[in-house]
Amino acid sequence: MKWLRLIGLVAVPFALLLMAIGLFLFARQGGFAPYRLPQDSGRPIAHDAATLARGEYLARIGDCEACHTAPGGSAYAGGRRFATDYGSIYSSNLTADREHGIGAWSRDEFAHAMRHGVSRRGPLYPVFPYEHFATLSDADIDAIFAYLRSVPASAHVPPDNRLTFPASWRGALVLWRMLHYRPAAPAATMDDRGRYLVDGLGHCAMCHSAREASGALAVDGYLAGGRIPGSGWYAPPLDAKQLQHYSIDQLADYLRAGVADSGTAYGPMAEVVYRSLQYLNDEDALAMARYLKSVPAHPQHDSGFVLLPEPARPSVAGNGADIYRRACADCHGKDGEGEPGRYPRLRDAVATRVPDPIDAVRMILYGGFAPTTARNPLPYSMPPFVQRLSAADIAAVTNFVRENFGGQHSSLTATDIQAMHGIVLD
Repeated sequence: MKWLRLIGLVAVPFALLLMAIGLFLFARQGGFAPYRLPQDSGRPIAHDAATLARGEYLARIGDCEACHTAPGGSAYAGGRRFATDYGSIYSSNLTADREHGIGAWSRDEFAHAMRHGVSRRGPLYPVFPYEHFATLSDADIDAIFAYLRSVPASAHVPPDNRLTFPASWRGALVLWRMLHYRPAAPAATMDDRGRYLVDGLGHCAMCHSAREASGALAVDGYLAGGRIPGSGWYAPPLDAKQLQHYSIDQLADYLRAGVADSGTAYGPMAEVVYRSLQYLNDEDALAMARYLKSVPAHPQHDSGFVLLPEPARPSVAGNGADIYRRACADCHGKDGEGEPGRYPRLRDAVATRVPDPIDAVRMILYGGFAPTTARNPLPYSMPPFVQRLSAADIAAVTNFVRENFGGQHSSLTATDIQAMHGIVLD
């Protein structure tokens, strides 16, 4: 029986230690407070034209419609698919429908979901950026809520999430929140309007920050760039070093036009500009640009890209210059300088300078389309080369472009290019 007594002497303190750690982490994510839905305070919400217009503007800048509208579906009726490492999550219905939307919600319930990520359905999956929205002011949340209540009701029921266990069990989100969620206080003031928009309403870090294996944003990866989960694209860092080729005015113009001499928005960023950022007013665009230009550069994180193993990795850069001259130089220039207003330059372009080559490869494979905006109503597009160049040729020209115009060592082979084939759809 001595060994049983010995086990007890070890197990009991260990169990108490685990319990203490669990209680500490549970308290750090807010204790029970986030899981208690508030009672309706009865505080009236203004529905005048000015409030609704402001709510619509804020919802646009938050890109709410893009995430809560399925392709071909009614606006804000939910059902857009988000791919994760654990399966698919579908956005919720935000229309005024009382049964399937938020028509029966109080203002307090809506604010609680925005700030704490807990609704009538329980804890929300962190594809919804509630940690960012937690900083929004009461007035902005009220305006957004008033606007959403004015959106025509839709009885659309989004598909059920398709997730593997334990992600399929919402109770597991409590453990995830204990490890990763730390409540933020609403903004008392908006002295730095740019940061308020970038970190809060715009939730730029959701795409442009590095992530941990759990999917949580890395503590030291703020705006440091990383692969966008489930999209097949790399979002570059947003900091003073990465944006050094833009002036504040040029960056503000880029946010609204989707095109500038130093770069063009493609892929997910093109959608963000088209649906959201092009509607920024002058003051907010300049405020965001000013803040982003002030963000200190962070050490670049591993994007997850790994060259596939081969018995020998032959150099394929030899014919890259020739392929570039034949297939690319007519538009992008022999030295990668491009043509302002028409063809983006490749020298010092984002896709040539970042450590992950996926964006450059995808553009060559499948082409790209800049967003149509009021400031760029007739954008130029890039044709796909997937049927014109072999995988080896695409590897060669990508290596040439990234090494000569971006200063990045690049040793892609046909095997790497073949692994990047495929278009990710919603």
